Amino acid sequence: MATIAITGITGLAGGHVAQALRMAGHTVIGISRSAALDRAGKRVRTVPDLADADALVEALDGCGIVFHFADRADRKSYQEQDVGSAAAVITAIRAATARAGIDRIVAASSVYAERTERNDRYARSKRAMEAVGMAPAPGTPALILRLPPLYGPGARGAVRHIARTVEKGWPLPFALARAPRRFLSLDALADLCIHLSTANDGVFRRAAGQIFVPVEARHGSLAALSRALGQSRTRLLPVPGIDRLLEGKVAAGQLEADRDALFKAVGWQARH
Repeated sequence: MATIAITGITGLAGGHVAQALRMAGHTVIGISRSAALDRAGKRVRTVPDLADADALVEALDGCGIVFHFADRADRKSYQEQDVGSAAAVITAIRAATARAGIDRIVAASSVYAERTERNDRYARSKRAMEAVGMAPAPGTPALILRLPPLYGPGARGAVRHIARTVEKGWPLPFALARAPRRFLSLDALADLCIHLSTANDGVFRRAAGQIFVPVEARHGSLAALSRALGQSRTRLLPVPGIDRLLEGKVAAGQLEADRDALFKAVGWQARH
């Protein structure tokens, strides 16, 4: 079993992954900017500035893998001075892991990195982080996960609004919303991280320095997601042309391409 460091362990994704890794028998070391307890009540290792490579080297003592989930809570709050912050953090993580002899980094990015609008500071920040994470040196490049919207307990954003509507029994206008969209459950993300933590060195080395988008192809539409969130409680209304009015669509076959690329690289796909 591995000893795994998780940045952002007090957040949604990092906290959920940490719980699953511990249940699978791994030792988890939480790293946070402020003194805190994680969901298991364990005290984290505090690094006030994650761009401080010297502090990270100390915090990573004894670890063999780093899962980097730390992020700003609200992507819409990004200012111009924030654009380089994620790149500075992954620069420090790369330097610290090289010094600590750690050769496995998994860094969470976002599908919003694919947006090309100049005024989208969050997308620019994520692309800058990815570029640093995939650089040949120092040490081993990171395996980048461009995460789509996550669903499950505690999920935020549009997914949370859909879940609340389903829970209240209100109807949603998504019966005809069948265009492919990217989603991933928190449980599937945790399963992927467990898989990556036990992958052999050759598999991980070949996948490092690449970007993957983990998705659940089965729940890749608003109609399917709504049913998954509410099961028998979901009430959907047929609104003609609803897909044309909503953002987030991807090209036909994209979900399958995302799934197959990750499966080919590391042998994982979401279980249904």
